[in-house]
Amino acid sequence: MLLIAVVDDDPKDAVLLKECIENYCRMNDHAAMIHVYHDGLDLIRSTENHDIVFFDIQMGRLDGLETARFIRKINTDTILIFVTNMAQFAIKGYEVDALDFILKPPSMSSIVYVMDKAMKRLDGSGTKALFSLKTSDGTVSLSANDITYVEVFDHNLVYHTTRGEYTVRGKLSDVIEKLSPDRFVMCNRSFIVNLRHVSNVASDYLMIGDNRISVSKSHRKELIRRFSSFLGDSL
Repeated sequence: MLLIAVVDDDPKDAVLLKECIENYCRMNDHAAMIHVYHDGLDLIRSTENHDIVFFDIQMGRLDGLETARFIRKINTDTILIFVTNMAQFAIKGYEVDALDFILKPPSMSSIVYVMDKAMKRLDGSGTKALFSLKTSDGTVSLSANDITYVEVFDHNLVYHTTRGEYTVRGKLSDVIEKLSPDRFVMCNRSFIVNLRHVSNVASDYLMIGDNRISVSKSHRKELIRRFSSFLGDSL
């Protein structure tokens, strides 16, 4: 499921933009949850890891550009799109690697254009790749960023994610082929971890949140190398 944020201090503009995005997702069969925030501070204080954020540039307490700069300090993957009345301000979006901008009021054609562009970036990035899990309760759409780690247990794969746990049938070797080697690595023969969520690596274990996962001798050297490389790229 896509997580999308709309940040606009004008309630009417926020509702219109949300409706346009909902129409796009409905027409293209994208499962999405859209959160509306009326201030940049409200977005920053939320705990959600959004895939796409639409910002109004001019807002009261914290404008869109300042909010985007803060988001970029903690997340380089979120797709940023600015919405503005004045196109001359939109060029500043390049400072925070914004995908694009649209003018107010948003038209359906402008939403289709930027959302198509955003979906191509999501589909083309190994760290944000979208794929489906067929669970006993139905099909779940996940972004790779949602995954904290995957374990194999009794011929089942358990996906531990920021949104819960999902169990499916499958092989760990098939999972690792679908995920970016820059972010995902095996720490033993039963676990694949997302380096983005690893807080500490010791000689024989690593930490993801409160979970302590063992690191085998055969995987230790490669894991440490990958983790060090990941930290360097993230600075």
